[in-house]
Amino acid sequence: MISKLIRLKNNSVKPKWFLRQSGRHIPEYFSIRNKHRSFINFCLNERSIIEATILPLKYYNIDAAILFSDILLLPHFLGQKVSFEKKIGPVLEGIIIDDKFLKKEIDLNDFTPIKKAIFEIKKTLPPLKDLIGFCGAPWTLACYMIEGGSSKDFAKTRTFLWNNEKSFFKLINKLTKNCADFLEYQYLAGCTVLMIFDTWSSMIPDRYWVKFGIEPTKLIVERLRKKNVKCPIIGLPFKSGEMLIQYSYETLVDVVSIDWKTNLNWALKNINENVITQGNLDPAILASDNSLSIKKEVYRILDLTQKKRHIFNVGHGLTPEVKIKNVKYAIKLIDDY
Repeated sequence: MISKLIRLKNNSVKPKWFLRQSGRHIPEYFSIRNKHRSFINFCLNERSIIEATILPLKYYNIDAAILFSDILLLPHFLGQKVSFEKKIGPVLEGIIIDDKFLKKEIDLNDFTPIKKAIFEIKKTLPPLKDLIGFCGAPWTLACYMIEGGSSKDFAKTRTFLWNNEKSFFKLINKLTKNCADFLEYQYLAGCTVLMIFDTWSSMIPDRYWVKFGIEPTKLIVERLRKKNVKCPIIGLPFKSGEMLIQYSYETLVDVVSIDWKTNLNWALKNINENVITQGNLDPAILASDNSLSIKKEVYRILDLTQKKRHIFNVGHGLTPEVKIKNVKYAIKLIDDY
């Protein structure tokens, strides 16, 4: 459906799916997760990938499934130990960005369970439903790899950048190639849409925003197009502020995902008119008890995007507190609009 939207240039069709739709707000998720001793094992188990990817389609009339995976698989396959701890989140062991690390290649055979899962998922999905593959953007991956986990300000990463600019550039260049290769791999396996998550783009110092927020994504898209990857590519520069506009013109992505913090009216007036938009709904509203607010917000987005090709989505991932009945209600509002 997303692919069709782009091909037909149809403003009246509003495809819908939800970031992190396979996650912890659905009870069955935990029965799948608890089969595995670690989250990485979960993400590399063919049967569990299939189950978790398809799970939200059992509840929701949505137009796409997103492959159950994690952006930190790439650091894992580059040899950096990655674990996930309760109430902390991802924890990554320290790395030394030397020539040995920079020359390390990813063995695509490590991704075999993902390839097999994509093949099986595609067989079960209705023809009009897309399967979305994804990766983290180089900046966001570098943040996790240097910081050693999540952070409120990624001060360690930013300090490393100011102290070791050449090494940081080398790391970004390496990750740019790795991201392109991984996205191509998912496309060849059967994904019909690809997405690049720049979760921590808000942490890029202004002086470096073009270098690390725009150019790596542009290079990934260019590399994919040269490899004859023809599917739509979505970019999410989370909380990028005014840089969202330049991002829409220069990264070459087909779809720009707009976070919940951004004024949608402002974005639509200034964004590249050739780019499709996605998102903007605050996921927290789907955890509320206020159905009237949900209706107003869904209608606000639909009203503003009446004359725009727009994919209905949240402005960031669904949280564990989200209520299934609220997601179903939002979908009904979209369908009845």
